[in-house]
Amino acid sequence: MHVLMTSQRGPESAHMNHKGPCCTALCCSSSSPHGSSLRPPKSCGGQSKPVQFSTVGSSWVAERHTGLLTLLLSLLWYMPMAGGLEVKTAEIPQMVSLHDNVTIVCEIPGSPHLNITTVGIIWSLKNEWHEAEVPIYEFYANHLKAFRPGASVSLLRLERGDASLHLPRIELREAGDYRCKLVVTPDQAEGITRLDVVAYPAMALFVEAERNGEGQRIICELDGFYPEAFAIKWGRCTLKDPHFRVITDGIVTGPTVKNEDGTFSVTSSLALKPALQDRGTIYHCVVSHRSLLVPKKLNLTLPEKAAMQVLLPLSRNP
Repeated sequence: MHVLMTSQRGPESAHMNHKGPCCTALCCSSSSPHGSSLRPPKSCGGQSKPVQFSTVGSSWVAERHTGLLTLLLSLLWYMPMAGGLEVKTAEIPQMVSLHDNVTIVCEIPGSPHLNITTVGIIWSLKNEWHEAEVPIYEFYANHLKAFRPGASVSLLRLERGDASLHLPRIELREAGDYRCKLVVTPDQAEGITRLDVVAYPAMALFVEAERNGEGQRIICELDGFYPEAFAIKWGRCTLKDPHFRVITDGIVTGPTVKNEDGTFSVTSSLALKPALQDRGTIYHCVVSHRSLLVPKKLNLTLPEKAAMQVLLPLSRNP
């Protein structure tokens, strides 16, 4: 109970007189009349591996410490933040493409040198698919657990105050608010980063004859994009008039269709009844989507034969 009261009082507890070594959930060092700081205590050294509790004397000592670890970490999680520690996270939402790797930033400004035996880190996620925050990664004392497969924090970088979370092959359902809770005994701080996951559309543009043989349609297809919002604009230009001219007539854009992986597909078509002099006209399908830094323009030159079909390679690159 004495250990729990020490942690709850925060930095003031450093002035209490202890008769023995202090061993909290995130610290295993001798007490000091000068209090705790971000510098590693001499008695703990500069280890980069989690400290192991000793069982010398009796086996119940280790069991008792393990119970204290769980209880004290729970208290630290709900305790108000102390003012002596700050963490830096991304100021704007991070955006990552579907199935790419991502590193979510969480670090102490100034790159201090830390003894990670006094450091604890908890990462959690809150999004629309979960009613409450779900744990992603935990590290403190001799405990390390990745709840999300592949989630990791570099312990070597953690010694320099960098608790950034690395996630391989991100999925759509992993978008949301990531909370970084960092404890450097007895201080703690937290930050939240918004992560958005997007998917580039695979795009194709081709021409096909109408079934009645009296005209043509130019088809612009988008597949595998996320989020759902998009915009398609049609235009044309000729040798006599090389400027882009917006087309508004004869356009039919279907509803978006949700794919099995959560991405979307859509088709837009432009109906034509070209005259002979229109051969060689260049038509444009301009696609705007959040995954694209700039709108993507697909070009197609009207073929000589109405039944001829022109296909562009599918591409998920912006």
